[in-house]
Amino acid sequence: MASMASQEVAGGLGAELETGVTAVPPDQAERIAREKYGLIGKAEWLWGEKDSNYRLTLDDGTHYLFKVLNPAEPPAMTSMHSQALLHVEAADPGIPVQRIIRTLDGEADFRMTDDDGGTRGVRMVTFVPGVSQKSQPQSSLQRFRVGVLLGRMQKALAGFSHEAANHRITWDMKHAAGIRDLFGAFDDAGQRSRLERGMDDFERLIAPRMADLPAQVVHNDFNMENILVSADDPDTISGIIDFGDMVHAPVLFDVAVGAAYQMGDEEDPIEAMCDFLRGYSTQKTLSDEEISLLYPAVVTRMVMRLAIPEWRSKLFPDHRELYTRNSPTVWQQFARLDAISKDDAMARLAAACRTPKGLEP
Repeated sequence: MASMASQEVAGGLGAELETGVTAVPPDQAERIAREKYGLIGKAEWLWGEKDSNYRLTLDDGTHYLFKVLNPAEPPAMTSMHSQALLHVEAADPGIPVQRIIRTLDGEADFRMTDDDGGTRGVRMVTFVPGVSQKSQPQSSLQRFRVGVLLGRMQKALAGFSHEAANHRITWDMKHAAGIRDLFGAFDDAGQRSRLERGMDDFERLIAPRMADLPAQVVHNDFNMENILVSADDPDTISGIIDFGDMVHAPVLFDVAVGAAYQMGDEEDPIEAMCDFLRGYSTQKTLSDEEISLLYPAVVTRMVMRLAIPEWRSKLFPDHRELYTRNSPTVWQQFARLDAISKDDAMARLAAACRTPKGLEP
């Protein structure tokens, strides 16, 4: 159990991650699918950070993703995620996102009552093909194509608005300064020092200019587990999933999130990010100011990737292994990143952002 101080900090960051995954029994998921969607199938529980997810398999082999959302998620947020999927489908049908399956009453999502009498959002979507990018070999071409898709996603969402778009979530970089209060969870002084330096740069360089940066509703979680690729041809991007961290935020932050994850296990993390940025630049152009803030924004996301899971693992110690499974990789990325001159890294990232639009590598 977390300390009272940790719980208070958590409440200030975002209540959605204070509530653990509350699963419904598979037979209940199957009943809801049958009664609300007219779909008869077998429900298989899938891991999710905050939602209860099921793969629903029909007798003919068709798969759907059935989501019973976190009890802490307000109805307006559930609606925003559903409407965003519909909006992207209409704006750019070629982006491989999940498609909304409407209920028998034509709803894009609905509220169910659980055994405790509370209500939770429910959504059914198509099960997009492919396997996670993280599980497959990565390449320059693959990273380039991921960047292209992020640019297309931003363009598709540019005209999207929703009443819940300014809600507060823990993974929103706009509120990253609050993450500093979680650093005490790290026993290693060297690790705490590295996190502090990253947050110092966010507060000194980014925070004062944040309000003036171009902003819109963004996906906000373009990570290797939310990007699906073909198992037969990993350079082919087959799906983009999980709109659950959507928020109205600076476009720069969305790019920084995507770039940070594309470092993967590459020996040269800057070149890996450049592959991604070259693809992105075929679709969107960052301003000089945004480019100057890209490096510290990437580092800020890395800090968040370490501090938030560590905090959650103390709230829910039984799930520590799952929450912190990526932390060793992020620390390795920091080691490789810090071995490269910061000035050189920023110059290379800037050059990639200014790559003339052209063909794939």
